[in-house]
Amino acid sequence: MKRLALLAFAFAWLAACETPPSAPTSQTPLIPPPSFATTIANEKVSVANTFQDNPCPPVEVVDILDGYLHFLVTEEIGETSADVTIQVNGEGIEGVGQLTGARYSVPLNEKDETTFTVVEPPTVSEEVDLRLRLIREGSRDNLWLRITATSTAGTVDVKRMELECRG
Repeated sequence: MKRLALLAFAFAWLAACETPPSAPTSQTPLIPPPSFATTIANEKVSVANTFQDNPCPPVEVVDILDGYLHFLVTEEIGETSADVTIQVNGEGIEGVGQLTGARYSVPLNEKDETTFTVVEPPTVSEEVDLRLRLIREGSRDNLWLRITATSTAGTVDVKRMELECRG
């Protein structure tokens, strides 16, 4: 009798299901496509014995005596694109004005991001942000330069171009 009661209960329970039974679904989460981030270069380059023009009055050429440019180049490769970032920072850059003999320090910070998209048709886009200052000792004006631009499909869009002589 007990078995018959259990059988009746099982039928009633199955009848309560509104949808027919189905195969189990996979519980494995979706795995994103592979992405690889690498450092391509991390180098210091001496800028000693080079020069920089200073358009601020009195206009003069600055002989760079010491310092480095630090280049850090990284790349991230995804399923359909590759992003390359170049960061350049000035380290300890110092010089002397040829006309005034004034000492200069040169903080520099530049970031250049380029994205290569590998779909049909392939595209390349680039964004550049350059910041350069020539800081002159004394009370004369310093040079402040900032350029921000993007480039896509051969078109360049300059978003910012500032050149100031200010104290």
